[in-house]
Amino acid sequence: MSAEAKPHVHIVATGGTIANVTGDYDSPDGFLTADALLEEMPEMAAVADVTSTGISRLGSSSLNPAVWYETYDEIMTQAESEDPPDGFVVTHGSNTSEETAYFLNLTLKTDLPVVVTAAQRGVNATGSDGFKNLFDAVRTAASPDAIGRGTMLVTNDEIHHARDVSKLASKRPDAWQSSNFGKIGLATPGQPVTFYRSVDRTTAPETVFDIDKTPVEDFPLTDIHIVYASMGDTGTVVDAIAEDAAGIIVAGFLTGGAASPEGPSQSEALERAAENEVPVVMCTRGSYGSIGRERVTDYPGGYGIGGDTLRPQKARILLALGLTETSDPEKLQEFFETY
Repeated sequence: MSAEAKPHVHIVATGGTIANVTGDYDSPDGFLTADALLEEMPEMAAVADVTSTGISRLGSSSLNPAVWYETYDEIMTQAESEDPPDGFVVTHGSNTSEETAYFLNLTLKTDLPVVVTAAQRGVNATGSDGFKNLFDAVRTAASPDAIGRGTMLVTNDEIHHARDVSKLASKRPDAWQSSNFGKIGLATPGQPVTFYRSVDRTTAPETVFDIDKTPVEDFPLTDIHIVYASMGDTGTVVDAIAEDAAGIIVAGFLTGGAASPEGPSQSEALERAAENEVPVVMCTRGSYGSIGRERVTDYPGGYGIGGDTLRPQKARILLALGLTETSDPEKLQEFFETY
């Protein structure tokens, strides 16, 4: 790219509140297309040359792994073309934006910037934040300083890393936070995009995961279930799902562990699952803290895995990708300590 040329940013649109104009999330007609969304933002031309591809027009609660695969394919096709863009933006619904960002962070084979963005208030809503977030996401994706940082999420002037960020509130534009480690940069209006820290955990394109080898129908995400630890849980839910589960993620107590009342317990049910070689990943039900392998070393066969600082929904993604590579619980644990 010459010094005079504007950067080229390619938008991959999946729907979400950021594109919603009617309040109807059940029909594609409720969402602007990617091109129509850009037509509402002529000021974008001053920032970058923007192109777009529409993948879906759905609320994020309706998305599934097939949309992840399509988004991955579109980004990789563009990245490996003879004239690749300088960066990518994925427009997305807010509820699962962090999950899509983390999946892309673990699977993409490019170091070009990839930025997921979303909104809390629709296009026609009072105080809509979508156009602002999209503008800042494009600025971030166009920044040379964003290269090689893995997938990011940009909202509310803030740049977060995909691994650490979660949506923690409804309706509020400051809903996304990186609880344990904080944001990695700022996209402040009228100022250059600025990064303040790097992420040490391995990110794309240096990860071992290769979804090109795993058809979407064989991707095990939907066979991995999340259970929640709460006082007095007898393990009924765990026993009901364990026989057919590819894995179980526990949103455990803040110190680690599951409910263990006298008599039948959730903890005992998880041990039975581990005896049957079902990986059990222990996370925390809170927003902060880390659950290391030492909290689950007593699970049979080594099938207790510490989820580190990952939220349960992110641990589910990493376990699904891990299972496409190995069923060895020790190697699965290493993935959680690496990514």
